[in-house]
Amino acid sequence: MNYLLEQMPQAVLIDGEAVPINTDFRICLRIIQALEDERLMEHEKLTVLITLLYPEPPNNTALAIEQGLKFLNLGESVDGGKARQQIVYNLNKDSAYIYTAFKSTFNIDLNTVENLHYWKFRSLFADLGRDCFFNTLISLRSRQRSGKLTDSEKEFVRKNPEIISLTEHKHSSAVQDFISKIGRRG
Repeated sequence: MNYLLEQMPQAVLIDGEAVPINTDFRICLRIIQALEDERLMEHEKLTVLITLLYPEPPNNTALAIEQGLKFLNLGESVDGGKARQQIVYNLNKDSAYIYTAFKSTFNIDLNTVENLHYWKFRSLFADLGRDCFFNTLISLRSRQRSGKLTDSEKEFVRKNPEIISLTEHKHSSAVQDFISKIGRRG
């Protein structure tokens, strides 16, 4: 697709019919979070995709899933045999850094922007400013995995494991117990 000459898709083709989809980046990111959530069963992930992406779920569920995944992959077919790319960010954990990167690079407030098309979001995401902390963080994580950190970067990683680690912070069992007790109060 030529982003300069063509409109970004608002529908996908299923059984020869254009089926409208929700194209807002927030909805698509929620779908991606569900697809990457190891706690969800495969059918639950696909149910989230169908429920969130399609205002009116199509009858041909298998093709709706295929076309939905293709849309999330910017119009490219999803190749199940491809090696998975190295993950260097987490949408939940890094959300504040992504937010500020969009704000500083493009002056876009992701909390207030209305209906930012997912493909536009992805294009902007790929072009976030070199000097933003989010890109520095991605670079550090990538170089840490390949063993190419400088001494000063190693020191930063050592002092800031909660920022560098991709795993989300887990509460201690005492904190978990406290939270669950609060949750039971009626």
